[in-house]
Amino acid sequence: GLPAGERGQLARLVEAEGRPAGDPRSLLMRIVTMNGALVFPGLDEPHGFNDPELLGTELPGAGAVASASGLAALYGAAVTGLDGGPRLLSGETLTDAVREVSTGPTWQGYDLGQRWGSGFLLDSERPRPMLGARSFGNDGAGGQFAFGDDEFGVGFAYVANRMIGHGDDRANRLITALRESLKA
Repeated sequence: GLPAGERGQLARLVEAEGRPAGDPRSLLMRIVTMNGALVFPGLDEPHGFNDPELLGTELPGAGAVASASGLAALYGAAVTGLDGGPRLLSGETLTDAVREVSTGPTWQGYDLGQRWGSGFLLDSERPRPMLGARSFGNDGAGGQFAFGDDEFGVGFAYVANRMIGHGDDRANRLITALRESLKA
């Protein structure tokens, strides 16, 4: 959860294109529909994703609050170490983490093209290509994406407060530029 003393540094989440929270085309309505029984709160309603109480709660799988630089540093430390220290994940652990354990249709039969290792998304053509076979990461609602890759020694993160949802290509464009700069 987000410490109370850091709330003033946090950007508020907003829906892209100014859609009101109840609009059936809104990101949050699409998430609720896709997840069926799993109901996500809105942004500004009581106990929504902008609610300081919810932001301070440890909510596994849905409650991460971080900056892009913080997430990139975490993934970078996982694959290269931090300030000359040991890397957080050994080569053996990472090899196990990037071994595909799941792929195919998810969310009521939809195949989003995702491949999963042990707790991480893996590099795949869609929806979020990374750098290659040693890439591992995770995404979040609204276009957030972070990953690491020990072959290239990279920790990458993109976070946004303007929530777009499926079809959001902002992180992909940055990853493409990164891949081109590394010649990956």
